[in-house]
Formats: sequence, C-alpha cells, structure tokens
Amino acid sequence: MVSIKTAARGEKRPLILQAATEVFAEHGFASVTVAGIADHAGIGKGTVYEYFSSKEELLFAVFEWMNDGIAERIRDLLAQDGTTHERLLRLLELGAEITREQVEMQAVILDFWSASRGTASEARYNQACLATYRTYRRLVADVIRTGQTNGELRPDVDADAIAAMVVAAMDGLGIQFFFDRGLDPNATVSGFAEVLLAGLEVRS
Repeated sequence: MVSIKTAARGEKRPLILQAATEVFAEHGFASVTVAGIADHAGIGKGTVYEYFSSKEELLFAVFEWMNDGIAERIRDLLAQDGTTHERLLRLLELGAEITREQVEMQAVILDFWSASRGTASEARYNQACLATYRTYRRLVADVIRTGQTNGELRPDVDADAIAAMVVAAMDGLGIQFFFDRGLDPNATVSGFAEVLLAGLEVRS
C-alpha cells in the first residue's frame, strides 16, 4: 500500500478506505476500532477522524466505495463490443470474480446490518442497499433491453424481473461462497449462464 503519511491530501481518503476494508474483512466490524484501522494504515487515528466521524461512518464509506467500484467495473465491461450473449456472459463471469475477491466482506456487511437494526444507522444503511440494488438491476436490465431491441433476446420477457433475479443470484452466490468455500463460483455461474441465456435468446 502507498504510504498514507506521504500521500497528497486528495489521495488519503481512498487509501484509508482500503486499509479499513482490509481490517474489517480480517477482524469483523464489531471488534474493529478506529485506532486499529489507523495502526494498520500506519497513521494516527486523528488522521482517520479528519475524514470520517466514526467507525460506522467509515463502514458506510467502505460500503459505498466498494459498490461504486463494482458498478464502474460493470459499466466498463458493458461498454466493450460484443453480442448481447457475450455481454451477459461476461457480466456473470465478473460476478463470480467479485464473489471470490470480496468473500470476507460478506461477514462485515451482515455484522453491520445486524448492529444497525433499531438504531439511527438502520434507515441510512437500508437506503444505501436500496440504491445499490437499483443500480445493479438497471445495468443488467439495460443489457437485456438492448438485446430485445436488436432481436437477440425474446421481446416477451420482463427485463426488470430478469435483472432482479440475476442480481439476487449473484448476491446469494456471495453469501453461499462465504459459508461454503468448496463451492466453485466460476462453475456455478457457468451453469447458470447456460440456462439463463438459453431461455432468453430468440430461437432460430
């Protein structure tokens, strides 16, 4: 990791978020302190508080930072040339890749969801999740609609409903893989993609 101490002010925030992500993933939300995150980052906790008012605020920022990064990767992938079949397949394969990369964060998100219940943080967390799911569903639905417009996918399917189920499948895969590391996300996605695309594509 680039030294946060020597980083320019505009570069410090993402570096702190990266350090916090690593600590949250390794130790869990409940047992982590701001001082522990600062120690991992090699800075004083006062520097952390310059950017984030609390541990909860920092986790919110990590959550948003991670999901913004995922959404950007999806947009970059979907901007590539290819048929709708190829674009949807690459999208699902990216889901498997992210499942592997971020498996330890599943526990952190579940911890925080539980800890926020009945607190002032609950509504904010719910809204953050809602916004994230809507973004992912819209990105998937847009690909499906493009495929319907150009005649590759069946025009009679509900793009929004299919997108919601694709997002649900990827979300569920992440949770399952956290508890069962014997599950192969790539093989699982491959089988799912084969059935999904066969059902969506126009038959010649």
